Amino acid sequence: MIPQDGASIVLAMRAGSILFLAGLGVLLGAPTDSPSAAPTAEEPVVRFVAFEDTVNRVSAGRLIAEIDAADRNGEALILVRLDTPGGYVSNLEEIVKRIFSSRTPVVMWVGPSGAKAMSAGFIMLIAGDVAAMAPGTSTGAASPVSVTGGDDGASTPMKKASEAMAASARAYAEQRKRNPEACELAVLEAKAWSDTEALGKGIIELIARDRDDLLRQLDGRTIRRFDGSTATLRTSGARIVTAESSLRQGVLGWLADPTIAYFLLMAGLAALYLEFNHPGLIVPGAVGVLCLLLFAFSVSLLPISAVGIALILIAIVLFVLEIKITSYGLLTLGGLACLVIGSLMLYEGPTPDMRLSLGVVLPTSLVVAGSCALALRLSLQAHRARVVTGVEGLLGEIGEVTVDLAPAGKIFVHGETWDAITESGVSALKGTRVRVVRLDGRRLIVEIPPQDARHP
Repeated sequence: MIPQDGASIVLAMRAGSILFLAGLGVLLGAPTDSPSAAPTAEEPVVRFVAFEDTVNRVSAGRLIAEIDAADRNGEALILVRLDTPGGYVSNLEEIVKRIFSSRTPVVMWVGPSGAKAMSAGFIMLIAGDVAAMAPGTSTGAASPVSVTGGDDGASTPMKKASEAMAASARAYAEQRKRNPEACELAVLEAKAWSDTEALGKGIIELIARDRDDLLRQLDGRTIRRFDGSTATLRTSGARIVTAESSLRQGVLGWLADPTIAYFLLMAGLAALYLEFNHPGLIVPGAVGVLCLLLFAFSVSLLPISAVGIALILIAIVLFVLEIKITSYGLLTLGGLACLVIGSLMLYEGPTPDMRLSLGVVLPTSLVVAGSCALALRLSLQAHRARVVTGVEGLLGEIGEVTVDLAPAGKIFVHGETWDAITESGVSALKGTRVRVVRLDGRRLIVEIPPQDARHP
């Protein structure tokens, strides 16, 4: 048999789980394809994809899905507008492989003006059938970065990663007839270039002000595909199909945001903490379970540090111990330090955009620490408060004798009439005020003032 408090917590967890599974079913069952665009002989179709995110599992999956759709529909061209700081090598490799195997030519364009294609974005740029940039854009700086952020590139693993990435950049550039030496420098020396510099170095083929300008320059251009075949692009009068994110992709992209996932973790822990301290509320428990399940789903999209998670859990334990043990605030300070350090270590992202900043972590940690401390103090105050209901609430109450105590009789206390007996065996007349000192089954043991007592 489950106790009442435990049953409410279990109910809250079940409610959160049901909400999570229902939402997950909707997401996984939602269609992901963009609207179909069957081309005709007179009207070529160009699929336009805006890649304005870090290179991660979600963004890579979305781009690959668009390439799949273009191949199925026999479209003339895929135009990818790049504006990305980079991302994970594993997801980058998935994108590059799909570009090379695509039957539809893939054009990579860094735009609009002010955009950038750094790190993994540079590799995507040189992997395309055509590489182009808008005026005022930049690309390069493709050196691998340790996910922990503490490696300056001198270690053997980082050297191996850099050499492997440089070899890939050379291979891609050679196959696409671009400058392999310059592409290699982007990896080995983190070189970066403006649009005019990249054109002069032979890294890109075109500079285009906007999408229409790029399509005009591409029309009639003969390109060499990765498999060695050639193709002539037809973009004049093309119908543009803009790739739109589906509900599923939008939600997954939201969950892949490190800041959002972090807030879900903190909110989930705080809500469950509140439910365990105040069982029966249900809503905090359900919200906490839902937030933690969404965070667990984010773990499959983001590289999470086990050390960071462990430090956050240790911080919660220290906040609890601060109330139980007199440490004069040392445990709270230790918990806050663990929470901040654990939060900063939580994500192993290769770029600052994919890690948590101190500006996000510190305020959130202070709010969570303060909320935990406040909830604990309120809980302890409630436990230490004098009981005012039930039989225990009678202890210490003042009552009035309704049937003479000699030494047994009856008294009226707390709105009820009770059997009572005096503690010392003395008697008391009707109307005498007495105090309840303890209980003996269903009879109250009382004491009376000496001046009102009557000895037998």
